[in-house]
Amino acid sequence: MDPYTLCPCGSGKKLKFCCSDLIGEIEKIHRMIEGDQPRAALRHVEQTLAKRPGRASLLDLKAMLQMSLDEHDEAEATIQEFLKCEPDSPAAHAHHAMLLADKGETVEAVDALQAALERVETNLPQRVLEAIGAVGHALLMSGDVVAARAHLWLYEAIAGGNDHRALELLVRMNQMSGLPLLLRDRMALRGLPADHPVAAEIEVIRRMAAAGRWRASAAQLDELLPDHLDQPLFFYNRALLSGYLADRKNFAAGMRLYARQDIPADDAAEAEALAQLVDPELRDEAAHAVKLVFELKDEDALVERIAGSKLMQNMNLSPEELEGFEGPKPRGYYMLLDREIPEETESLTRDDVPHVLGFVAHFGRQTDRAERLELTTDRDAKFEKTIETLRAELGDAVGEQQDEVDLGEAQHGGDAALSWRWHLPPATSAQKRRELLREERQVALLERWPNTPRAALGGKTPLEAVGVEELQLPLLAAVLLLEQGSNNVGFGETFVELRKKLGLAQHETVPADQVDADTVPVVRVSRIDLAALSSAELAMLYKRCVLVNATDALGHILREALKRDDFDSSLPRPKLYEQLFTVEEDSEKAVAVLDEARTWAKSEGESCGHWDMLELQLHIAENNSEGANRVLTHLRDEHMDEPEIAQQIYQLLYMIGAIPPDAGMGGGAPGPAGIPSDIPAGAAAQMPSAPPNESAIWTPGGETESAGKSKLWTPD
Repeated sequence: MDPYTLCPCGSGKKLKFCCSDLIGEIEKIHRMIEGDQPRAALRHVEQTLAKRPGRASLLDLKAMLQMSLDEHDEAEATIQEFLKCEPDSPAAHAHHAMLLADKGETVEAVDALQAALERVETNLPQRVLEAIGAVGHALLMSGDVVAARAHLWLYEAIAGGNDHRALELLVRMNQMSGLPLLLRDRMALRGLPADHPVAAEIEVIRRMAAAGRWRASAAQLDELLPDHLDQPLFFYNRALLSGYLADRKNFAAGMRLYARQDIPADDAAEAEALAQLVDPELRDEAAHAVKLVFELKDEDALVERIAGSKLMQNMNLSPEELEGFEGPKPRGYYMLLDREIPEETESLTRDDVPHVLGFVAHFGRQTDRAERLELTTDRDAKFEKTIETLRAELGDAVGEQQDEVDLGEAQHGGDAALSWRWHLPPATSAQKRRELLREERQVALLERWPNTPRAALGGKTPLEAVGVEELQLPLLAAVLLLEQGSNNVGFGETFVELRKKLGLAQHETVPADQVDADTVPVVRVSRIDLAALSSAELAMLYKRCVLVNATDALGHILREALKRDDFDSSLPRPKLYEQLFTVEEDSEKAVAVLDEARTWAKSEGESCGHWDMLELQLHIAENNSEGANRVLTHLRDEHMDEPEIAQQIYQLLYMIGAIPPDAGMGGGAPGPAGIPSDIPAGAAAQMPSAPPNESAIWTPGGETESAGKSKLWTPD
């Protein structure tokens, strides 16, 4: 071992000047660990400790090895001995924090980690850094996003170098479609004007917080706060420190207190919205999913009834999907609909579309169980209708209900008003699907949501809260959160109408001279007068929006950037077009972006093949065979002499099954003769897709991945 590395005991000193007498033993232990011999390493540690009891560096290694071997009880005993021998050792407290995090005791783990950080004098021990990451991950798994993000950002700031695991996790979090933008944005303590009497003290607190010493920062802020109750910033900073420390209740209370100070309306609405998101005591009523078990009286009659039913659709589960069932697999698995699937789709309306009432599993006789039928559905307003429909379809083949199992909250993100489960006819065109889904989303936003009771409004519906003075700020915040829903991007006019309906003020443009590109909340970026910003400021906003996956704001920035000749120095113009195409939700507008990119490419004397390929992929993904065949014909006629384009066409068509795997054999990509003249309808079935009714609101444990056309391109 390098004698000038930090000693594993956690003292912060170099090994040569701390536990130099143990260098030989520590080297042996590390060789065993590197040789994948953790148990042998643990035995050697224990033997060495028997000769030299109480040595911190050995206790550190012993605890680390026991934790890695999942010997938690033994590790706990070792850590308690470590704390007793070295009560001021940051490493000992870091081990304690990791143990608590592993046990799921996140609040206690945060407290133990603070004890470790407060004892760091100079160099931060490796074990403390590991604890920051472990506690941050445990917090994320528990659903405490504010505290988790604070710990992960702290890890990123300290680790540096090539260790960007925390940043990668943060980026993945930001890709979750339902995680509200307010929670994706980075929140930091704010400073006071330089001429304020305690500006220097606040700066000291901010520096302590930047080093992760949040408990000590909160204590110092608490001493200052009583003398500065007229300064809203104190309430904001104190609330934020509570959030960092996994105190969600006081984070929410502090944000509400800050929101009711004399501050700008945007600040107040955003603080109240954060409180609503995080408050552990604020939960809207949600239906539960249930599994109902029915006696099966006549299996042959059941099979016959199902075969003749137009409301029960066989789902033909794959072997991989069947593996999701514990124990014996069902003989059949069906979707139960509330109406027949329409044959004609061009004149299809919202009211014609079948809703999925539930899912039915048919199980045969087992060693210890008779034949049975299981219905999985939501116990909501449609529950009785679901049972009636099932019995009407299956008649006497099904007997009495034998059991009901509560499966927990229904998987609609906690807001049934914004969710629906449709089964659109397979022949429905992409354009008709978009039209119907947009209509349904508007009905959800303007009719169902305003008439649904909200916990944040004291159990009143948004319409009932209109005119109630003390509910105006909570109502404003609730609408702000609704606007951030991933499925609500592009519904600006609908929200203008909703705000009118609820008597709320409309959004105003944010003047450029009021914007600090480094700190302005990303949720406001779409409203900024971007044309008045410098290109440097625009580039800063761009980077921040990419990091938090703020697609709506990013679209505004990209459109403004494309108007400027000097933005190419920040990002090449082709990348601007690619990203704008990626974030554009409306397919017609996405094609318009490609048209603009093609015009630019021609002006530069470049090929348009790349942009044509993007359009081809879009049409295939949307099952638009007419559009796909039009673009494919153009590519065959104009771009097959470009090797890269020819190879991309082959790979895409092979992926969707439009050409055999040996079409390109004999030397690279196939020529024009090897490419089909058209793409069969339904080829897009091979392309991955996401359900149209994804939750618009994020809830812990209910995350879903973003379902855009492709992942965002991010700069190196």
